[in-house]
Parts: sequence; C-alpha cells; structure tokens
Amino acid sequence: MTTDLDAEAYAKAAAAACGLPLDPRHLPGVAFNLKLAARMAALVEGMAITPAEEAAPVFVAGREPPK
Repeated sequence: MTTDLDAEAYAKAAAAACGLPLDPRHLPGVAFNLKLAARMAALVEGMAITPAEEAAPVFVAGREPPK
C-alpha cells in the first residue's frame, strides 16, 4: 500500500505549527516514520469491521459484546 503523503513537507509544517524545532539531520528519519505510520493506518482503515467490532464509547469489564 502506498500513500501520496509528502512526509517531509508534512513534518516541516507540523513542526512549525507546533513551534517545535526540527533539525534538518532528523528530517529523513521523521519522514520515514510518518510514511510507515501512514502505511499502517491504511491497513487498519482498509479492514471491514462489523458494529460488534467498533470501539464502544464506554468500556464495562465483563459485559458481553454486542451481536
């Protein structure tokens, strides 16, 4: 799976928006991790789930999941 994410541009913009310094030497590693995270997110988003598998607004231990 691939994405059209410009990871370096995103990293620079996000760092600037948060007021975080981003050393240019770290940019390749940050971009690599953003691309990896985007690939993982695409896998999760591509999974078909049923209502029983969706996140619940409240967790109650021991309760049976909905069917």
